[in-house]
Amino acid sequence: MKKLLAVILMFLCVLSADAKVVKRDINTIISESGIPRESISVSVKNVSTGKSVYQLNEKILTHPASVQKILTLPAFMEVLGEDYEFSTKIFKRGETDYLIKLGADPFFDSSDLKTLIKEIDKQTARKIFIDDSIVEQKDWGEGWQWDDDMNTSMPRFNSYNLDNNLMRITVMQNNGQICIINPSKYPLVFYNEVTLGDKTNVQISRDNSANTITLKGTIAQAYSTLIPINNLKRYFNIKLTQALENRNIYLKEHFTQSKNLTSDKLLAEIKHPIADAESEILKNSNNMMIETVGKLAGAKAYKKTGTDIDGINVFKEFCKRKSVDTSAIRIVDASGVSKNNLVNTDFVTDFLVKTKDNKTLAKMAHPTEGTLAERMIPLKDNLSAKTGTLSDISSIAGFLTSKNGTKYAFCIIINDPQSSKSEKVNLEDYIIREIYMRG
Repeated sequence: MKKLLAVILMFLCVLSADAKVVKRDINTIISESGIPRESISVSVKNVSTGKSVYQLNEKILTHPASVQKILTLPAFMEVLGEDYEFSTKIFKRGETDYLIKLGADPFFDSSDLKTLIKEIDKQTARKIFIDDSIVEQKDWGEGWQWDDDMNTSMPRFNSYNLDNNLMRITVMQNNGQICIINPSKYPLVFYNEVTLGDKTNVQISRDNSANTITLKGTIAQAYSTLIPINNLKRYFNIKLTQALENRNIYLKEHFTQSKNLTSDKLLAEIKHPIADAESEILKNSNNMMIETVGKLAGAKAYKKTGTDIDGINVFKEFCKRKSVDTSAIRIVDASGVSKNNLVNTDFVTDFLVKTKDNKTLAKMAHPTEGTLAERMIPLKDNLSAKTGTLSDISSIAGFLTSKNGTKYAFCIIINDPQSSKSEKVNLEDYIIREIYMRG
């Protein structure tokens, strides 16, 4: 018995010594980074035991950025299920009318819309109804910044999702004049202040109150770019009208809102698997998709039109079932875009430890994939993680299997206006490598 006790004590001493080495070396890395310690929050836990290996400011609430997606998406997927498919349907109502039931499908595009329209009899069609009731028409998250209006990584989103909710314009020279080409026919007023120059450098801004786009700068050759659509319903209706007119269908009445009736006859359906969205969310950090999925999860969970609040409640209920305490944090959107979100790194690692076998989390990016495409390549088989970026903020969280085979949950959030994005990312990578080497 004494011999067994001595072995156990020796084992515990080795663990304690290893933890001290990890702590000392990470502290050295942080000190040498030049980034203030008070701007850095770190939590590292042994996945098997849940015990902390390293902590720094782990209880301080801060903005998680897109790391938040690994908190919300598992909850949404539990409700929707791995076999869930985004679905947009067309029905026939009576002899002359039709109904399009929107599914808020983030993959739905103009070619899909044209496919549905083929079901309409151009000889007898009189009216088209639209059922957009699957999710609320609020098309931006709480606390999203007005000056991000032109950011293509966070377009608006609602039932009318179409073409990624982005439109393409081209700026080009034509007979000595600088022209703006808008093939979508979406009505915008362009103020063109672009001139011909030695390099292409175009700045684009929008005044939503006047529905105007101003372009300034120079082009050396034709320049094509995407612009977020600011009225999704209007864009959808324009594309629907174009699809109808291409088939010589000219309706006398405008599209009308209506719920799907049990008497409506299903003609066709366009579907896309949610697995594709999981990949886009976890590997490429697609904000529109996670926000849409959150509302759809809320719609299914509470059997009504889905809202962002419903999605957040799905997340809270998930945490409750997993014994993860949410009382000290604040989540207001699904994506982590809003700076009204407040999370600490200790919460994130606690969540990861308690959901370590979750199938959705197993799909996080590895080095060479998505936002980790050019980061920590030597750790490809040992690291799966989600990154996050907001102004002044860089974050990363996930699972790391160390050199000696120990699996850790980790979260690093750096909120510092003075350091560059690359300096923050480099510090994150050094910390992760140190855990790998010493863990």
